[in-house]
Amino acid sequence: MLKKELVIEMRNLMRAVFEHNHEQWVTGKQLSAQIGCFNETWLKNYGQALPRTRAIVTDKDGIEHAGSWIYPLHKIQRMINDNSIKNLKI
Repeated sequence: MLKKELVIEMRNLMRAVFEHNHEQWVTGKQLSAQIGCFNETWLKNYGQALPRTRAIVTDKDGIEHAGSWIYPLHKIQRMINDNSIKNLKI
């Protein structure tokens, strides 16, 4: 039992290290090209349910300017592989 738990923990650790060190951040268009079900309409309607981020810059007048959304490709691929993609909530 302990050996099985150790193997699971090591697998999870290796996955986390890989995602952190080798993550590929892609635009919505690039995500659609890699994973066809996430087309432009889907991302517009439900993209906030996926992990994503964007750069926000505040200029000297205090006005914020936001860049385009970017998505962590490997993390989303893992979510598909482990079926957690089926539990998205908005």
